[in-house]
Amino acid sequence: MNQSNHHQAELPSVLIKATSKPKEKAQRENLVILPTYNEAINLQLLVPSILRRGPFDVLIVDDNSLDGTGEVAESLAKRFPGRVDVLHRPGKLGLGTAYLAGFHYALAMGYQRVFTMDADFSHEPSYLPTLREALDDADVVLGSRYVPGGGTMRWSLRRRLLSRGGSTYARLMLDLPIHDLTSGFKGFRRQVLETLIPELDTMLSNGYAFQIEMTYLCSSHGLRIVEVPIIFEERLVGKSKINWHIIAEALWIVWVLRLNKGSVRSLRNAHPRPRLPLGRTMAAIIALVSLIVLVMVNVAPGRLSHLARGESKQPAALSHLRPSPTVGSRSLPSKHSAFLQLQGTDLTFNVPLRFAVSGFLPGEGLKVTIQNQKGRPEAQLDPTIADKAGKISSTVEAIPADLAPGTYVLLVEGMKSHRRAQANFQMHWIPPTVLLDTYSVKPEHGFGFSGSGFMPNEVVEVHLNSPTGDRLATTSANAMGNVKGHVMVPLLPEGNYSLFFVGRQSQTPASVGLNIQGFHPWVVLDTYAPSPHARMGFHGEDFASNEEVSVYLNQQTGEPIVRIQTDASGRIVAPAAWEVPKLSGENTLSFVGQKSGVMVITSFTIAPKAMESTPPGSSVLQPTGTAGETQDDPTVHAI
Repeated sequence: MNQSNHHQAELPSVLIKATSKPKEKAQRENLVILPTYNEAINLQLLVPSILRRGPFDVLIVDDNSLDGTGEVAESLAKRFPGRVDVLHRPGKLGLGTAYLAGFHYALAMGYQRVFTMDADFSHEPSYLPTLREALDDADVVLGSRYVPGGGTMRWSLRRRLLSRGGSTYARLMLDLPIHDLTSGFKGFRRQVLETLIPELDTMLSNGYAFQIEMTYLCSSHGLRIVEVPIIFEERLVGKSKINWHIIAEALWIVWVLRLNKGSVRSLRNAHPRPRLPLGRTMAAIIALVSLIVLVMVNVAPGRLSHLARGESKQPAALSHLRPSPTVGSRSLPSKHSAFLQLQGTDLTFNVPLRFAVSGFLPGEGLKVTIQNQKGRPEAQLDPTIADKAGKISSTVEAIPADLAPGTYVLLVEGMKSHRRAQANFQMHWIPPTVLLDTYSVKPEHGFGFSGSGFMPNEVVEVHLNSPTGDRLATTSANAMGNVKGHVMVPLLPEGNYSLFFVGRQSQTPASVGLNIQGFHPWVVLDTYAPSPHARMGFHGEDFASNEEVSVYLNQQTGEPIVRIQTDASGRIVAPAAWEVPKLSGENTLSFVGQKSGVMVITSFTIAPKAMESTPPGSSVLQPTGTAGETQDDPTVHAI
């Protein structure tokens, strides 16, 4: 390892704590690496959205976030065991080392395809299947903003020029046919990482320049790189991590890569690249100068403004730097434009609409409407109010339960300004799922269940063996479409059954298997060699709960000698329940459950010495017992 590389010396600490122990290496399909720092709110929604896209597992690499992102990641790992894992790092070590830690993990765990993406919903998870499909014919796939069909949402003109200028500058300097060199939405085949990992461990870049260097390294190895168009959306929650130091690193790394052949394995062993053509050199210089100007304007507008006016070093607030609107000013139209951004566009009925708006009047009421593709209203949601800046940073609206699957438009309109903003979203049905707290139970015993994916507040019925079979229970889903309840099993024969949980509105059943255990009772006598006129007691288990057990002497039908009531657990406890009549030899007692129909036969033998001492003329086979003799035990009824 090159000890001069400062962040690589720390790399072993990157892997010091994971949520699960390393498992035996096996071939797995897809891993999505999410580096996080203060992304607690976004992460709670992003990870489930990724998992719904198909066979994609998630690795969260958290840099000891201050907002509880690490705890959120742990809870997601427990919620989705085997599909979500977490690497905890001791501090903010940089984007590059986070991805390197993820690459090492992916190779160690046997993943065949590895994807990288931002954790702030800038990269829409719905693109993941497209990127995965592109890897069938490519070694590396990039989610690109700057190819036909790609673009950005809710970016200012300065931000767009800064991003596109950076990609153009890097593309000209490095002579690469890639349009979006700064994209962080990437996919790699396993073989690519196995080939590059020795060089990745010696890369100099650690911030967003890592994306440029990674793509350049792939290209220098002759790997096939494909760009897939994506729409990049500005984050709804949290603060961007881009700063002056990150941009300066990107500018410097591009020069280093240009002046040294191949990747940055060692500056001493590299060979110089051929000189750039004069035209390309001039274009690169122009792009660099323009980029620096944009950086200064975009990153430090307050500082430039107060320096130009000769004011004090204390930077002014951005709100104080707005120029007065003038006729023909470009900022004037934007003041009358409203913007809406949805956090997630592929939704289900148990996931609420989350969105942010801006560009409205301060404190004005906002009407929220869901329209179909033809512009017809489908639902009117609760109105809301813009803040003093004319925006709402984040709000949540429940999706109406009667909204059919399909494509819709969320429309937000100012009640005073009549400014409008809209965004499309897709509604999907999801099959409900139900879990039982036990999958094997005795008749007349109960089990608990919990589930999700039903329509909000709908009535859910539990049926036996078919969606229209015998109804065992009824419950109601909550506002999130989740259910929880308890079912008492009727008296059923032993065997395997199916339970169907059916929503009355959705009519989409969830089925779960249930094993009904049989009754296998046993009875123990307190003596197996009684003498005539001695009292005999019994105790036993595994009858039906609260059933009557009839006891027969030397037969299985007719009039019982004793009737015993079981308790709620199916047990019988009957001390001194029966007086033994004059008998001889071996005899049998049959215990028959009157509900369950089960029977236990046990035998006892009259002691010979007891027979010899029996006086002549004693009664024979006379069942005994009176109410007075059995009143101490109400569960025993003598005949």
